[in-house]
Amino acid sequence: MGWPKQIGGGKRCGLRFLASTASAVLMAFGLFFAPTGVASAAADASGKAEDQPKGGLFDNYEVRVIRPRFFSKARRAEFGGELSVVMNQTFIYTYLATGILNYHFTESLGIELDASYGFSLDKEDKTLLKSSFTISTQIQRTQYQFQGGLVWTPLYGKYQLASGRLIYFDTFLIGGGGMTGIDYQFDHCQTSSSGTTATPPTAVTKSYIGGMVGIGQRFFIDKNLSLRFEVRDNFISVNERDGSCDPEFTADSTKMIQNVTMQVGASRFL
Repeated sequence: MGWPKQIGGGKRCGLRFLASTASAVLMAFGLFFAPTGVASAAADASGKAEDQPKGGLFDNYEVRVIRPRFFSKARRAEFGGELSVVMNQTFIYTYLATGILNYHFTESLGIELDASYGFSLDKEDKTLLKSSFTISTQIQRTQYQFQGGLVWTPLYGKYQLASGRLIYFDTFLIGGGGMTGIDYQFDHCQTSSSGTTATPPTAVTKSYIGGMVGIGQRFFIDKNLSLRFEVRDNFISVNERDGSCDPEFTADSTKMIQNVTMQVGASRFL
C-alpha cells in the first residue's frame, strides 16, 4: 500500500527539480544577452537624476529674459526731429516741425528740451460756416512752442516679429513746461461791441506760459538710431482780451486751452 505513494512522491520531486533547473538556465541566458541594455538604461536614469537640481526646476537660477541690454542710454545725448499734429482742434489743422535735444543721466532718467514752429490750415467746416451762414469762429492758432521737461523711462523690452527678428523698445513719460505762441489773425471780427463797424486789429502773436505731460515710445533700429512716437497734452492759460476784436471794451479774462499733439520722428544718440 505504501509503494505507490513513494513512487508518486518521487515523480513530483523530479518534476520540481527539472522546473527549477530550466528556470535557472533561462535566467542565466537572459542575463548573458541583456546586461548592456539594462546597465545603459540604469546609467541614463542616474545621469538624468543628477542633472536636475534639487527642489524646483529653476530654484537655483535667476532667469533674465532681456539681459544683456541691447541699447544703453546712460550718459548719452540724443537729438532728433519730429512732425507734430494738434489733434483736438475743431476748425483748423495745425502742423509743427519739432527739434529735440535730450540728455540721459541714467537708463531711466533724463532731461529734454524741444522747440516747435508751424502753421495752420482752415478746415472745410470753418469755410462753410462763413460762406454759407456768415458765421465767423474765433481761433487760437499755435505758431510755436519752446518746452523743457523731465523724462522717466520705466519700461524696456522687445517684440519678436513673425520672421523671428527682435525689435527693442522703451516706454517713457515726460512732464514739464514752457512757452507757447498763439497767433491771432482776428478774421472773425465784424462789428465792435459798441455797435459800430470797426477795423479789425492787426494780426499778432502772443506768448503764454504753460505745462505739458506726455507718454511715448522709442523703437531702436540699431545701437545709435531710434524711431519715436509720443502723445502730449499741452495746457496753456491765455488772456481772452488778447483775441478780442475790441480790446478797449473787453476786460481781462483767463481761459485754459489744451493742445493734444501726436508726434512722430527719429533720433540719434551720441
